[in-house]
Amino acid sequence: MKLEKYLDCENEELVIEGFIDRYNVSEEEAREIFFETKKWLWLANQCINKEGFNLFIDGPLLIIDEMWHTFILYTSVYTKFCKKQFNKFIHHHPTSKREQAERDKLIRENIDANPYEAIIEKQYSLIYDYLGAETLLKWYEAIPQKYTASYIKQIRKY
Repeated sequence: MKLEKYLDCENEELVIEGFIDRYNVSEEEAREIFFETKKWLWLANQCINKEGFNLFIDGPLLIIDEMWHTFILYTSVYTKFCKKQFNKFIHHHPTSKREQAERDKLIRENIDANPYEAIIEKQYSLIYDYLGAETLLKWYEAIPQKYTASYIKQIRKY
């Protein structure tokens, strides 16, 4: 089945307008970010179902996470999208400060055997395998170059 089938979202205009209300972006930018967010959700579902891997949002994907937060605010639209496309609700599990501190400590203590590196390599591989090189490069080069954490703070309206 084609990926586009799984990206169809009824009332997506509400989500896009909501994102534009929160961030100083054009409608075209908001649509593009929303499209990438829906791709990420599709891939997250594929990874857990077929690979037993929990996809995660790291720093380069911060703008996708911000759009996901906006999507979740439109609970009925988000719930309907998840049920229709994945036959289940895709939950958002943010990393706590404690979890982040533990991961950072592990990385510092195990420089030669960095567990984070293995996980991120797996994530890169899955993105490439399921969505191709274009998406991998977009998510980990193009998007983070434009949507840095400081830039996202600048464009946030409230």
